Amino acid sequence: MSKERLLAITLIQAIVYTIVWIIDDYTGLIMSVSFSTIAFAILIISWIADRLEYADVGSWYYPLIIISVVVPLIIAAVFWYLKDGHMNWMNPIF
Repeated sequence: MSKERLLAITLIQAIVYTIVWIIDDYTGLIMSVSFSTIAFAILIISWIADRLEYADVGSWYYPLIIISVVVPLIIAAVFWYLKDGHMNWMNPIF
């Protein structure tokens, strides 16, 4: 996979997470944290499995998974900073 495709995937992920954060910050936070956690777990399991028994994984696999871990966390950090940590779901109901 070329660097242009990895860049395109990064931008698409950033746009999708940004749209979700703009629509609802609670859903954006849950999606960002859960998807990056799942991708990180896949990354660790893949890396361990690759070290135990060499798998001829393409050179695109690990950068793609790392992008899937980092992009949601960066978007979450940016929105958390822009909102000064005051999310809509944190406000008292009454």
